[in-house]
Amino acid sequence: MEIYPDWSARDERQTNDFLEWLHNQGASISQNIAVTDLTALGRGRGVVARVDIEENEELFSVPQSAVLSIANSELRSKVPEIDQLDPWLGLVLVMIYEHNLGQLGRWFPYFCVLPRHFNTLIHWSADELKELQGSAVLSKIGKADADKIFAEVLLPVAKKCEHVLAGRSDEWFMASAHRMATLIMAYGFDLERDESAQDADDEGFVSDDEDEQPKGMVPLADMLNADGDKNNARLYHSATLLTMIATKQIKKGEEIFNDYGPLPRSDLVRRYGYVSDEYKQWDVVEVDSQKFKEAFVRGKLQNTTARDSELLLTEKEFNDRVKLAEHWDLWEESFDISREAGDVAHPYAGFDPALVQLIYMLAAPNEEFQQLKHATKPPKPAFSTASIQMLIDILTARRDDYYTTCAQDEALLQGVATHGQSTVTEQRKRMALEVRLGEKQIIEAGLLYLYENHTALPAMQGSTSNGETNGNGTHHSAKRRRSDSVSESRKLVERR
Repeated sequence: MEIYPDWSARDERQTNDFLEWLHNQGASISQNIAVTDLTALGRGRGVVARVDIEENEELFSVPQSAVLSIANSELRSKVPEIDQLDPWLGLVLVMIYEHNLGQLGRWFPYFCVLPRHFNTLIHWSADELKELQGSAVLSKIGKADADKIFAEVLLPVAKKCEHVLAGRSDEWFMASAHRMATLIMAYGFDLERDESAQDADDEGFVSDDEDEQPKGMVPLADMLNADGDKNNARLYHSATLLTMIATKQIKKGEEIFNDYGPLPRSDLVRRYGYVSDEYKQWDVVEVDSQKFKEAFVRGKLQNTTARDSELLLTEKEFNDRVKLAEHWDLWEESFDISREAGDVAHPYAGFDPALVQLIYMLAAPNEEFQQLKHATKPPKPAFSTASIQMLIDILTARRDDYYTTCAQDEALLQGVATHGQSTVTEQRKRMALEVRLGEKQIIEAGLLYLYENHTALPAMQGSTSNGETNGNGTHHSAKRRRSDSVSESRKLVERR
């Protein structure tokens, strides 16, 4: 394996040391690939093809014993309590311990090539985060929750082993925990579990809870950047090896990509610290259920299209309908509206069928609702004049959460420098602009369709590619389905 020469002497030395270390750990690396510097493109290190690579060709394999994990660290014998921690927290503690060992540590050459600076949202300043006003991603950063868990759960365990803190302060530990947690989120993998070692339930089944999946840092595999469209490699798991295989032909000079799965750009910047147009297709707008209540309950929302109509409900009437929606598994804390919204080429004009069902039921005249209460199945997904009116109100209220318009954001983007010509703050501003503009474009497309079809519409039957029905006639929501897809991909040890 070669290193392309466009690096500083330090980068080249550290990468050479890392590759030599990995070889000594028993890794097998194809001579047909090379590590290269993609900093100018905002991607740090990356892996490219030195020659044409064939589909199903092995790119490299890493022994399970070389993975930085709880199972492979000597800390496990020093602090038995680590096995009682959440796998993610346990790996945070292991990484702090192994990093503290410095050159004496087994993974020292690996730590030298891991990033030291991050653009993930947990590291943005308060002013930088204001650029994301309106986006639901702000509620998912979780820094306060992480601080609480690190202080109340992780720190007491760390204090049982002097080598973890090594005489340093609690503040140092908290900062280290955040750094390691960020590395795990951006570069860690879910590893397959040894089901023979797990406790089964009364029926003989073991848990497939994603939160219980062992976590690990897989050297070299985490150097592959990700691309939702160009991904051309996948990591496979065996009892002794983790093997990266080409999933299609790769031409000489092309970058080798893994894939994160169908992530919106808001989650891309939250977890990995960058945005990419290749993930634009997965953008979503999250609509909190509170917006539904504001639209339907009298006095909750001003200037709505339905303000003087009979569509508005008392709070008790609304809660009765929510109770029925919960019975039919239609009610959620929030719904995702995707880039398909407003596209008539998709069933239900691209709106989540479960959302269409819910709004139809909430907007139903009282007489029809009384009949629905005695029905064995929920109404089929369909638009009505009433449901379109209410969906317009909901999306309009959601649009008002942002303090700029699409046109204003498009103009602002023109004045923000691209990567390589900007400061960190300017880079973050550009990422925030791209995220919030993408979300507002979804809202505008949905509103355009709804305003153009502000009349009673027949049920839109046929293909239900946007939501399969379950046994009681309820359509699975896009949010649940997308999570299932990502969970399935992780069973193949896809990069997180």
